Amino acid sequence: MALATLAACSKKDDATPAPAPNPEGMSWTVDGNNVTATTAVSQAASGTLVTLAGATSSTGGVFLDVPKVVGTYPVTSTSDASASYVVTPSTGSSQFYDATTGTIVVSAVSATSISGTFTFTGAGTGAATKTLTNGKFNVKL
Repeated sequence: MALATLAACSKKDDATPAPAPNPEGMSWTVDGNNVTATTAVSQAASGTLVTLAGATSSTGGVFLDVPKVVGTYPVTSTSDASASYVVTPSTGSSQFYDATTGTIVVSAVSATSISGTFTFTGAGTGAATKTLTNGKFNVKL
């Protein structure tokens, strides 16, 4: 009877499931709206910097300049990291919001991709600002 009870017990699986891979692309939240870029690309910038761009089909996009090294980078006027957000209305001129504060975290870099997170506040014309939160990127290099 003890063997029958023991056989009926299920074996505990101690294996930790692998985390889900970060999907390729870029996304962020602005003005309470979640945005997913329809395209996300990279371009080598000067030295060890790379420019990442995520654009939507209708509203604009995000541009990030970051070192190709894992780390946390403050976005200031004197740092290596920079960010901007552009709003492209259906009529009229595009509006640019250059980051004045924020952080870009590069969490992984390989020969073929770079991934991480970002948050920043950008200043536009006059007193206008835009705050982007929950930013994520996973872009091919």
